[in-house]
Amino acid sequence: MTRLFTLILCLFALLPLTCVQADDTYPTRLHSREILAPFNFNISGEAWRWLGEKRELRIAVYAPDNVPLSYEPEKGSLEGISADYLLLITRSLGVKAAVRHYPSRAEALSALHSGAIDMMVDESGSKLSPTQQQFASIPFINNQPSLISRDISVVLAPDKQDKGPVKIAMIDGYLDNQWVADHFPQAIITRYPSMQTALASVAFGENQYAIASLVSANWHLERIYGNHLSVTDIYPATPDGPRFLVNDRNAPLLAILNSAIQAVPKIQKLLIASQWKVDSEFGNFQSLKNLSQREQRWLQQHQTLNVVINPLYAPFTMQDSANSFYGVSADLLRLIRLRTGLNFNVIEANSVVDMFNEVKQGNADIIAAMSHSDARDNQLLFSRTYVAPPFVLVARDGSDVSDKLKKDMRIAVLPDNAIREWLKQHYPDVQQVAAPNASVALQWVNEGKVDGAVHNLIGASYMIDRFFRGELKILGRVGAKVSLISFAVSRNQPELHSILNKALADIPPREISFILKKWQSPPNARLDTWQLYRTQFYWMASIFALLVLSSLMWIYYLRREIGSRKRIELTLQDQANFHETLFNGTPVPVYVVDQSGEITDSNQAWRDFFANSSDALLALPLTDTQHPLAPIYPELQQLLSSPFSAVISSQRHIIRVDIQNHTIVHQAVPYRDRHGNVGGLICSWQDISGHEYLLDALSVARERAEKANRSKSTFLATMSHEIRTPISAIIGLLELAVTGKDKRAADDEAVRVAYDSAQSLLGLIGDILDMAKIESGKLELHPEWVDFSQLAEPVMRVFEGLARQKGLMLHCSVDRLHPDEILLDPGRFRQVLSNLVSNAIKFTERGSVDVEIRCLPEGEDKIRLEVRVTDTGIGISEEDQTRVFSPYEQTDAGAKKTTGTGLGLAICQELMLKMDGSIRLQSQLGRGSCITIQVPVKHRQHLELPNAEPSPQPDIPVSLRILAVDDHPANRLLLKRQLTRQGHQVIEAVNGEQALELWRKMPFDVVITDCSMPVMDGLTLTRIIRTEETSPITILGLTANAQEEERLRCLAAGMNDCLFKPLRLPQLEAVLRHIPGQSPSEEEWQPRLEEMIDLEMLRALAHGEREFLFSLLRATRDENVMDMQQAEKMFSQHLWDELARSLHRMAGAAQIIGANGVEQYCRELEKAFLHDPTHPGLSVKFHQTLTIIEELNQAIDIFIAADQVA
Repeated sequence: MTRLFTLILCLFALLPLTCVQADDTYPTRLHSREILAPFNFNISGEAWRWLGEKRELRIAVYAPDNVPLSYEPEKGSLEGISADYLLLITRSLGVKAAVRHYPSRAEALSALHSGAIDMMVDESGSKLSPTQQQFASIPFINNQPSLISRDISVVLAPDKQDKGPVKIAMIDGYLDNQWVADHFPQAIITRYPSMQTALASVAFGENQYAIASLVSANWHLERIYGNHLSVTDIYPATPDGPRFLVNDRNAPLLAILNSAIQAVPKIQKLLIASQWKVDSEFGNFQSLKNLSQREQRWLQQHQTLNVVINPLYAPFTMQDSANSFYGVSADLLRLIRLRTGLNFNVIEANSVVDMFNEVKQGNADIIAAMSHSDARDNQLLFSRTYVAPPFVLVARDGSDVSDKLKKDMRIAVLPDNAIREWLKQHYPDVQQVAAPNASVALQWVNEGKVDGAVHNLIGASYMIDRFFRGELKILGRVGAKVSLISFAVSRNQPELHSILNKALADIPPREISFILKKWQSPPNARLDTWQLYRTQFYWMASIFALLVLSSLMWIYYLRREIGSRKRIELTLQDQANFHETLFNGTPVPVYVVDQSGEITDSNQAWRDFFANSSDALLALPLTDTQHPLAPIYPELQQLLSSPFSAVISSQRHIIRVDIQNHTIVHQAVPYRDRHGNVGGLICSWQDISGHEYLLDALSVARERAEKANRSKSTFLATMSHEIRTPISAIIGLLELAVTGKDKRAADDEAVRVAYDSAQSLLGLIGDILDMAKIESGKLELHPEWVDFSQLAEPVMRVFEGLARQKGLMLHCSVDRLHPDEILLDPGRFRQVLSNLVSNAIKFTERGSVDVEIRCLPEGEDKIRLEVRVTDTGIGISEEDQTRVFSPYEQTDAGAKKTTGTGLGLAICQELMLKMDGSIRLQSQLGRGSCITIQVPVKHRQHLELPNAEPSPQPDIPVSLRILAVDDHPANRLLLKRQLTRQGHQVIEAVNGEQALELWRKMPFDVVITDCSMPVMDGLTLTRIIRTEETSPITILGLTANAQEEERLRCLAAGMNDCLFKPLRLPQLEAVLRHIPGQSPSEEEWQPRLEEMIDLEMLRALAHGEREFLFSLLRATRDENVMDMQQAEKMFSQHLWDELARSLHRMAGAAQIIGANGVEQYCRELEKAFLHDPTHPGLSVKFHQTLTIIEELNQAIDIFIAADQVA
């Protein structure tokens, strides 16, 4: 029972809903105001019989209303285009139309499928399914989608404006989303139930655009949204226009309907469209049919044009605060764009002249609105006139100006206006005032600047009604002419002129009338006059703001004056106290002198200064010579007599107070009375007696210091010259003994010890001089590009013998990945390296000394050169490590074992700092030391082939005539022996005067002179020779003062070079090698065996046996010949290892006979072929070495032949 009761309640609850649902459909009748006459069309007899049997067609329509296609002004009465076509077709078919209204399209479709109706009217514009399409008629009117925009000023196509997402409103069922996406890829679509709601969402800013049928959109825009919305674009028609759908059981009806729709007369279609105001032929907007090919090409090349407007030419061209262009011309340009596809950019101009200039200069293509005149027609091309209002006279309301123009009236007229010529002919006494634009002309009338203004009726009515209501009025028409308003283009744009004319001709007059009517009553948009009057507004606002600000400042000033007056009374007392303290509290004497020289005031410091002087003396004027300050008065009097002088500069004076003199610095400044006259002087001074005493003491101390420094420099120069001079002679003579062929002298241990000791003493002198340069800041570096491979080799070669004597292993390892050349001062770098290696060998008794050279990356073109010297010597304690880099400091162990000054490491550290490098010491006592230096250097590749070194002996030796000048006998003896050993002819002189006489009498190739000599020194000798010489002669200076300043003095005197003592044989040979002199011919010169080998050693080796000596020489020669042939063969076949072995055998043979030069060349070449056989300089060096060996073989043959002849 319970279940049954529940079921009955549910049925009763659903019963009212069923009733409501049943009441939603109702019959309606078709109503039309048009006389619809039946028309004839051809259908088959079977179709006519089907219609005869049918007699009545059940037709469905549905909500909501779709004006103007179909709508119900009252329930049960259907009107619209669809109703007109239904009545026309059913009357022509001779059947009755039973129309029923459904609440929705879906319900109407359901009734159609169920067979409740025979056909339905489908106005949705939606795409049908394939099954539904089979039972759909052809459209009885086209469905042309249109784009509606809120901006009534749109003169650009949407694709020219919106590149991002856009919001679009559409009616439910109209088109599909894919169609929208094809035109707007980033569209955001919102569907609405009716056209009204969709358009309202755009009008009130919810969406940017609406897409709807052009017929429905145009009807709503003309009646409701004319001032809010406009058609922005029109798209090609789609096949889904308003149509009839039939059910599948009425197949004959579909063919009948299609035949009837096609047979509707065109005149009947136009009558129906005209009744519903859709006869504007929107379907032809996309293109004009009558354009020439030239005009069509011009349109394709000019998609966007610039339009110049006067934003105050209402109602034709206007702009609002958002710079939106609207008005009569804007609406016409929009219709032209829909017909031509042109887009328009807007350019502003505030006067007629400016608009003409924009077009003439090419900045604009079209003037949007311009009144035609003959003067303007000569400048531009004017299109068809789209409106022609009469000219009217505008005057102030209430003025005594009548509608008749009178003499001497001031009338504002635009430049080149057509009415100007008419006024000149008919009213020559009227004064015409040129106004830049019509808005300004009316403003002048309102302000009384002119009596009236001539404007066209439409513009004048709009402006007065909107902006000058109750202020201006129209008095009447002026002249018979009308204002022909049209577009204007440049005279060189005939295609554009023709296109505009054809587009205007294509616009129906009713459309233009509708636009003019629309703007006769102003829309809800204000004319933006800001651009015109903003300057005046800014002026007025500025003046008002200035007045307000001035008032506020004046009020503030008065209030502050009232408040400050009370504070001033208190401040005055404070200032008086302050000035009293300032005047009497300062320790500087201050006093005031009037024009007569009387002291009118003085501070406490001034009175304290003269505490021991009598008051009577101080009361005297400064003009009295007894006053202590009387010597100052003449200068003060000069200042008093020069009223324009600002202040007297500080002057130094000596005044006598009691019995003591005081040195003071006196200042004075004039003060002026209220009339600007000098009333006196305010004076002060500073007692600098103590300061003067300190300056005198400082001057004496500075003189002593400078004298001591000069003494130090003199001592160093004297020490360098006086000590190095005898030492140089000793070293040179010992070098001759050590390097001579006489082995009895060379083997003498005493001579070698003396040579080494002299070298050490010379090194100590060099260190002292370097330290002196460092302390004086005169040590300079001379960086140059240095072959990396030759950087450390000379240093290592020097110390190899010393290390071998002490039984130490001296090893040097160089980074294989080193650059070709680096930029640094090689001399100073080798000085540091020599010092470090020397110290390492000096303090190492057994073990080894290792030198490691590495290249650390620093930058693109820089490396950090790191050299590490490690020894196994005595080491340095931590306490001594802190002071080894200080000058003249030595470790305790080092002082006991060796001698020295303690300057070596100090100089190394200073040189490293000079090179922006660093030096670091690591050591343990008893275990050895490691010193690391790092220097940042630039690097590069070889720029040219290096010369093979050592250079081979020249093919032809040169004998020079040399004048040796030195006042020291030992130095003369040394220099002569050195030069004689090298084969030169030497003439001696003891001073410059004797040398000058010899030079004048005898020809010489070279002059080698000491710089410091009695009678005449070397510098004077050089200057005299340079003055008298007729052909260049080489002059070399010799000095024991090993300082750069001395060398520069020699070069300035005219010397070719300056050499420091002691002068070594290789150094002397290198200098003289390139000097031309007396050279024997090639036939006269032959290699001498005595100069190429140690012949005395070889005789001793042969125990004086002549035949044994000759056999040894012949064996050496024969082996050399065979090895040379083998070497050339290996060289041509690039067999480098075999070539190195051949060179090794030739070096051994040279060593046996004492040919040290040949041995050295072979050893170096052997090493080079083992390490870098492809070096570009090796080929030259190889052939030079073979030449030297050949000369050795030749010398052996000459020696043996000469002995046999003897």
